[in-house]
Amino acid sequence: MKILVLGGTTFFGRRLVHLLLGEGHDVTIATRGQTPDDFGDAVTRIKVDRTNQDAMREAFGNCYYDVVYDQICFNPQDAKIALGAFGNRVKRYVITSSMAVYNSKDTEITEDDFMPEQYNYDLDAQKYAYAEGKRQAEAYFFRNAAFPVVSVRVAMVVSGTDDYTGRFDYYVRHVAEHKSIGVLESEHPITYVTAWDAAEFLHFIGTKSDFVGPINAANNGYLSIQELCYEIGECLNMTPLFHVGQHEEQTLSPYAMFPYTWKILNARALSLGFEFSPIQKSISLMVQDSVSKWQRSLKDEFDALQARNMSPDAAATFARLIQDLRDQGAGKGLNIGDKAPNFTLEDATGKPVTLYEELAKGPVIIVFYRGEWCPYCNLQLKAYERIMHEIKAAGAQLIAISPQTPDHSLSMKEKHELSFFVLSDVNNKTAENYNLKYKLPDFQQAIQKRSGIELHQYNGDQTFELPVTATYIIDNNGTVIAGASEINHRTRMEPSEALKKVRSLH
Repeated sequence: MKILVLGGTTFFGRRLVHLLLGEGHDVTIATRGQTPDDFGDAVTRIKVDRTNQDAMREAFGNCYYDVVYDQICFNPQDAKIALGAFGNRVKRYVITSSMAVYNSKDTEITEDDFMPEQYNYDLDAQKYAYAEGKRQAEAYFFRNAAFPVVSVRVAMVVSGTDDYTGRFDYYVRHVAEHKSIGVLESEHPITYVTAWDAAEFLHFIGTKSDFVGPINAANNGYLSIQELCYEIGECLNMTPLFHVGQHEEQTLSPYAMFPYTWKILNARALSLGFEFSPIQKSISLMVQDSVSKWQRSLKDEFDALQARNMSPDAAATFARLIQDLRDQGAGKGLNIGDKAPNFTLEDATGKPVTLYEELAKGPVIIVFYRGEWCPYCNLQLKAYERIMHEIKAAGAQLIAISPQTPDHSLSMKEKHELSFFVLSDVNNKTAENYNLKYKLPDFQQAIQKRSGIELHQYNGDQTFELPVTATYIIDNNGTVIAGASEINHRTRMEPSEALKKVRSLH
C-alpha cells in the first residue's frame, strides 16, 4: 500500500511507521522537518506545515494514497486544509482523535456517546481548547469528506520509553523515591492505552479493516491514579504516598488533570477482531523501561543522536563551526556571582514575562536554546519537561529563551506539551545582554539552507544571529549561583544538576 503519515516521528506515531515499514508498505512521512527520526532511507520525507493551506495543496495536490494517517489534526481548520489538499485522491483516512471528545459519565462510554455528524464546528475561532478542537475536527471530517474516514479515539496513552510528556515517568519516580503524589479528593477511574497497543491498533484499522466511523482505542480495565500507583508500587516493592492537591496551586500530579471518570469501552474494536490486553499486564514492563530511561543522562541522549546523524563530513563541518565561534569570541556568558540582567519578553501567547517579577516567587532556571529546528534543543527541553513537577515542587520555575518568533515558540510549546515559559527574544537583545549572541558563519548558513532550515523564517529577521546555548540558575536576589554557556551546543548542563541546585536553595 501507498501510505502517508502526517506526523509520525514521535511516540506511538513512530511505532506505527515502523510497523508499516515492517510489512513492506510504501511509506511517506510529512512533518515540519524539526524532529529527527530513525527511519533512514526506508521512508519518503515531505517537509510541510500542515496548518498552511497553500503548502499542503502544493505538497499533495497530485498525490494518491491508499491510506492517510493524520496524527496532527487538532481542530476543524486543520481538517478543512486536509480535505482541500487531498480532494478525492485518498482511499482511506485515519484521524488520531482522543477520548477527550467524550463528556464524563459514571458508566462505560461507547462511541455513540459522541456523534460527530451531529456536532457543529466553527472555522473562524482564534483558538480551540484541546478537547473542543478534536470534537470539531471529527465533525468537519465526517460531515464533509469525500473519502471514508475513521477517527480513532485514543485513551490516556502510557509508555515507559518514548512518552515525551514524562507523565508515566513522574509516577514511577515518585513511587521509587517515596515522594508524595498529588491526587484529587475522590478517586476517578480512567482508561489507558499503551503506546505500543495504540500503534498496533492504528496499523490494524488502517491496513487490515474496512471499518468507517469513530472507534475507541483502549486497553481493558480502568484504574484511578491511586490504583495505578499501587500497581507501580508492587513492581518497585514500594508503597506510594498521596496528598490531596489543587489545580491552582499546581500540586496535582499529571493524570489528575481532570476530575472525571472515563471508562472507555473497546467492544467495537473487539467486534472487528482486535483484542486489547488488560492494562495491568503492561505496567511491569513500562516501569522497567521508565526506570532505565530516567537513569539515562541528557549526554547519553545527545550521544545517541550524534551517532545516528554524524557523518565524517558533518563532523568536519561541526569542528569548523566551533573554531569559528572561538574566533568570534562567542559564548562568554555570565559568571557565577554575576547579577542576571532583567528582561521582559513575550511568551508563546504574546503575554509579557519579566524575570525579576518571577524571581520574587522563587528561583529560576534560564535556558537559552537555538530553536525548534535544533534536535538537541528539542531533547533538552523534553528532558526538563520530564522533571518539571519536581522543579516546581522545589519552589522554582523554568524559562526557556530563543530568538524565534512567538508563533514558533508556540509551536515548540504545543509540540512537546511544555508546562514552562517559552519566550521569544526578538533580535537576540537579551542574549546580547547575557553575552551570548553570535552570528552564524556564512558556510553554516548555506548548509542550513540546503537542509531546509530557513532561519530567517523562524526568527523573523535576516541577521542569522543565535544565542550560544546556556543554562543559568538564578536565586531570588537575581544572582547567578550555577550554570555556564557552551559554544558546543551538544554539551549542556544536565537537568538533574539544575534540579539539584534549586533544591539546595531551601
